[in-house]
Amino acid sequence: MVSDRQDAGQKKDRQARDAWEDEAEREEEAVDPLSRVEAETLFGERTLRPSRMTPGRVVLAQVAVTLLSAIAWRLFAGGNAGAAGWSALFGGAACFVPSGFFALRLWMARERPSVSGLVVGEAIKVFATAGLFVLVVVLYSELRWVPMLVTFVLALKTYWVALAIR
Repeated sequence: MVSDRQDAGQKKDRQARDAWEDEAEREEEAVDPLSRVEAETLFGERTLRPSRMTPGRVVLAQVAVTLLSAIAWRLFAGGNAGAAGWSALFGGAACFVPSGFFALRLWMARERPSVSGLVVGEAIKVFATAGLFVLVVVLYSELRWVPMLVTFVLALKTYWVALAIR
């Protein structure tokens, strides 16, 4: 009885391993890139045009979203609306300040782009964002969490709007 269960378990493991190896072999097959004509036929003419939305414009959009959100929190928040407005401003700043430095870093390295530069820049951006959040929490005693986090998320989602505008 026990050996039957062990045999069934081993058989199941072998099947899973075989399926895994088959999938890995299929992934290793060479994929030919599309030619320009094939890409235009498949995705349309606009696909190959460079985007009008540069990283600098995305950062400016984040600043605009942050300011609008901070003003809205200031005007429509209940008690202590000033603290809500400042909290919203700090939440947006935790998004657009690291993004601004990342965009500047991209612009400065435009002559010699590299994947490792993007990865390092993105890591710096993540740590800078976390550091700014820690600074706001430690230094601003009247912090309102909801305005700060809502504005941060709004500024962060500006990337999606920028992709849609393209």
